[in-house]
Amino acid sequence: MKALNWHPAESAAFREGVISAVPLTVGVAPWGVVTGVAMVSAGLTSTQAVGMSLLVFAGSAQLAVLPLFIAKAPLWVMYATALIVNLRYFIYSAVLAPYFARLPRPWRVLLSYITVDGVFAMFAGRYRPGDGAEHKHWFYLGGSVLSWVIWQTASVLGIFGGSLIPRTWSLEFAATLALTALLMPLLFDRAVVSGAIVAGMVSLAGSRLPMNLGVLLAVIAGVVVGLIVTRFVPAAPAAGGADVP
Repeated sequence: MKALNWHPAESAAFREGVISAVPLTVGVAPWGVVTGVAMVSAGLTSTQAVGMSLLVFAGSAQLAVLPLFIAKAPLWVMYATALIVNLRYFIYSAVLAPYFARLPRPWRVLLSYITVDGVFAMFAGRYRPGDGAEHKHWFYLGGSVLSWVIWQTASVLGIFGGSLIPRTWSLEFAATLALTALLMPLLFDRAVVSGAIVAGMVSLAGSRLPMNLGVLLAVIAGVVVGLIVTRFVPAAPAAGGADVP
């Protein structure tokens, strides 16, 4: 990947990705603070917590594994829990493969490391495979880098200053509401809306399943329904009578 002398179009796509991801930081920042506080509360030193934030960069997995760490669960249980919680990234990878499969390996490694849910959803709602946009990976990189920087900054704030934040602020709930509000505009067509509705129903039905399996099942169900609707349900006609492209 070129580090210097970016092509103007690459720089423009990167900046556009950064700007487009700014609203996502409203939800990313509180989750980062919560995760930072949780790592220190679990008994990690400040150095260990910062290292975990940089190496793992997966808030849901960190929050799922930390209680097991406190309970002194076997290492394989912690590994299995983190794997199950992050299985949704296999689905993300399948969705992103048509966009990034031809990129060099360093690019794919970098994008896989900094992938976050919000940027993935924003990207999938904006681009289509084979749409002719040559620099979409720079857009993805820009949004992901911003999210990474905000997450790490917020995590460090939680690690070193979390004790100063009142527990009554309920940052977890505030972050969830913010992310929900930001993702609503992505419901742009029938397939996405259908997938979101089914995913919500499956998530509620599976809320009592262990290790967040309900979330994984919800993601799978939403993707499958969205693909089915895209493949078999005709697009709704536009106001003028023509089909929506």
